[in-house]
Amino acid sequence: MQLSLRNKTILGVAFIEASLLLLLVFTAVDFMRDTMNDRLVKRASTITTLFAATAKDSVLSYDLASLEAYSNELIKNPDISYIRIINSEQQVLAQAGNETQLNLQFKADEELDLVSDGVFDSFGLISEAGHIYGQVQLGIEVKSIEQSIQKIQNWTSGIALIEMLLVGLFSFVLGTYLTKQLQRLRQGARTISTKIEDGDYSNTKIEINGKDELTEVAEAFNKLVTNLETEHERKEKYQNDLKMLNQTLEKKVTERTSLLNERNHQLEQSNLELHATQQQLIQAEKMASIGILAAGVAHEINNPIAFVTSNLSSLKDYANTYRQLSEHLIMLSNVASDTQTRKLLELLKWAQDKEFGYINQDTKELIEESVEGLSRVKNIVQGLKQFSRADSDEKEWFDINACVEATLSKVSNQLQYHCKIEKHLNSVPKVLINVNKINQVITNLLINAGQAISKEGIITITTHLKNDNVIVSILDNGSGIEPQHLSKLFDPFFTTKKEGVGTGLGLSISYGILQEHGGELTVKSELHEGSCFSIILPVKDKSTHKGEIL
Repeated sequence: MQLSLRNKTILGVAFIEASLLLLLVFTAVDFMRDTMNDRLVKRASTITTLFAATAKDSVLSYDLASLEAYSNELIKNPDISYIRIINSEQQVLAQAGNETQLNLQFKADEELDLVSDGVFDSFGLISEAGHIYGQVQLGIEVKSIEQSIQKIQNWTSGIALIEMLLVGLFSFVLGTYLTKQLQRLRQGARTISTKIEDGDYSNTKIEINGKDELTEVAEAFNKLVTNLETEHERKEKYQNDLKMLNQTLEKKVTERTSLLNERNHQLEQSNLELHATQQQLIQAEKMASIGILAAGVAHEINNPIAFVTSNLSSLKDYANTYRQLSEHLIMLSNVASDTQTRKLLELLKWAQDKEFGYINQDTKELIEESVEGLSRVKNIVQGLKQFSRADSDEKEWFDINACVEATLSKVSNQLQYHCKIEKHLNSVPKVLINVNKINQVITNLLINAGQAISKEGIITITTHLKNDNVIVSILDNGSGIEPQHLSKLFDPFFTTKKEGVGTGLGLSISYGILQEHGGELTVKSELHEGSCFSIILPVKDKSTHKGEIL
């Protein structure tokens, strides 16, 4: 059951008042009982003491008549139940009062609560000079005392009950008064909770009476209603403005989206054109490199072609000799038997003059040399063909040392007449690369190294693994690079070479290729001491380029 605040107030005050009144009743009754007990004990002690003093002479003189007279006189008191005088030998000298009580065994009571027969038993000693001659036993009825205590208890309980009723009535009146304003606040809160949804705050303010704290709460509530109404109006205005703004914004977004799509299309076209231009520049740089290598490649091809041509001339003579030998053998088979012996001897002499043993040995060597020379020409042509081919974006796991060797086979003839090539190719893991592009980078660096050496010099190629990176270092002891040019070295069309030598794109393109692979191209140079270019490629693929083939 749910109790209202008013009922809780009434019950709370009533409970506290009842607890206090019950405590008061019990305390008052207990106090009265203690008071009555003390008075009873003192009275009994006083009576027995005085009576013992009065009867002492009679006990000592054994004057029983006097003792009887004293007893009958004392028993006239209405609350004295009995009186008994005994000597030191427990003999009854005199007694008077209730026969029933006199027949009971005497047992002194120390306090009122211990009385079980309605009579408070007490005694007083009859003594002289420290010697006890007897005692006085007395019984006082406690009925009147208990009636007085009961009467007091009834009065206090009645007063407590009346006070509880008055407190309950006061609590009801006070609770009704206090909760009246709270009921208004409660009703106002319920009303405003339903008004918030539709925004209608009319008839939601509550009536204000008085000037107490609840009045302040009511005023604050009405102020809250006013603020909510103002805020609702502001919210409605903002929502309307926002709705209009959203409509305008949607229109702008549509227009901007259309414009953005158009710009994206233009950007895609520009990227395609830029990529095509970049590929053309890379291909042009390749063609420029091939042009630089052309003289050396031509010489490299001319050497095997020359000795193959010479070998073919010798083989032509040897073939003519074998043709003559076959003609002689055919003629020998057609002559008469009597002349065959003479012709055979002539043929043997002719064969000895031709030195067929030497011809056979030399023919084998000529054919082997010719095959090797033509294989060299084939490899050079295939290397140039592969190098000059337009690049794709495909990558594969490849040994960088193989790239170095393949590149050297193309450029070594360009460098071998004025440069000594030293290789320190260490065992390194394979890297994910576009082989043609990396070959182009190595070709550009080797050609630049050769051009930096004017007369004679050394180019040292080293590969090694460091911090999960494969590093290819190309070191030359050429002219070096001026310090102010180092920061511009990888800029497009920047060159330190003479006019007409190079395009100024080699290092820029090489730098871009290394970035595509997630690597770096670094340079260290001292003027008149030489330069060292380092290709740094990650063992783990760090590139963001699309289209790799793993």
